[in-house]
Amino acid sequence: MKPYYEDDLVKLYHGDCIDVLRELPDASVDSIVTDPPYGLGFMGREWDNLPPGLPWAQECLRVLKPGGHLLAFGGTRTWHRLACAVEDAGFEIRDSIAWMYGSGFPKSLDVSKAIDKAAGAEREVVGPHPYQALASSNRQASQGATHGGTQGGYNFADVRNITAPATPDAERWQGWGSAMKPAFEPVVVARKPLSGTVASNVLAHGTGALNIDGCRVGDGHDRASGGIGAVVSDIGPTGITHKESRPEGGRWPANVVLDESQAAALDQMSGETVSPSQPVKQGGRRMDGGRYGSGSDRSHLPMREGEGVGYGDTGGASRFFYVAKADASERVRVPRKVLRLRSDLTPEQVDHVTARLREAGVQVD
Repeated sequence: MKPYYEDDLVKLYHGDCIDVLRELPDASVDSIVTDPPYGLGFMGREWDNLPPGLPWAQECLRVLKPGGHLLAFGGTRTWHRLACAVEDAGFEIRDSIAWMYGSGFPKSLDVSKAIDKAAGAEREVVGPHPYQALASSNRQASQGATHGGTQGGYNFADVRNITAPATPDAERWQGWGSAMKPAFEPVVVARKPLSGTVASNVLAHGTGALNIDGCRVGDGHDRASGGIGAVVSDIGPTGITHKESRPEGGRWPANVVLDESQAAALDQMSGETVSPSQPVKQGGRRMDGGRYGSGSDRSHLPMREGEGVGYGDTGGASRFFYVAKADASERVRVPRKVLRLRSDLTPEQVDHVTARLREAGVQVD
């Protein structure tokens, strides 16, 4: 199959992923990152009617080298089916990553509107949706642009007005919906079975392990600036073995990824905490003050050379996790607009519109 695009760094193919995978040789790929359909019927699209099944996962297994990793993004409602398909194909489920974000859009049925629609009742428009002002300004800003009336991939021209319930039944069920706002996305982390041990597989194929030092948290290049003083990796007959003792490159990466809004919310809840650089004593007993989950009583275990070295830093709890931060050039700039409500609205209607605006994340003065 001829590449759609190719340069010194990347080779892109345009086509059905299963068809493209079938063209690739066995054991020729180091790792795969994929975002398959979630099976939610997204915007009525036929390709999203069913969750991913075995065929694509089996092809991924075939083309991966022994020990090659697969990262597959899933939907919160169907990722159990995704994980089962990956495991049934022959992969080992190694972990799951929780990607936490604050920009999710509720994909929920408005029960009140559905009741009025079923009754054939017409609802009264009581105010503009907060995004309608964005639609207008965006159309002006994007005249002649390739994206037309969209901003960040969203067509604001399709946004409806805020309406009031038209029937008593609709009034009773006003504010009810069918789904919550998505705030995290699960990522299945799987690995093709090794050929021998991890050490022999790495030497033979260059796969089978994770580059921990390549993705440590708090190395000065992201929002998080500190983390776990030492990670407990194994408990044996002689006590706890630590594989980390404050490396210069940052903290051990966790299986949680935050965006900036979630990190800020976490820091607000946690307040400022301190990670001591040495073990602290409490009531005459040694405590692991420099470790994640500090305060665990380990007074019965012997002190080891180099043990207890922490980060000695101060900050919010988000410093324990990687925080994804978009470059300034990639961020969508939303113009500030003033929305004016009709002067003939009743106080109840004003309260209703105000509540809906706040639900949409609009600041109401």
